[in-house]
Amino acid sequence: MTVSKDKIGFIGLGIMGAPMADNLIKAGF
Repeated sequence: MTVSKDKIGFIGLGIMGAPMADNLIKAGF
């Protein structure tokens, strides 16, 4: 259960992190 939850959280961060990083790059940070 814990491993699955960590995996989902990691994937979630990857999905949410990519657009955020892209927006920061576009913003010039």
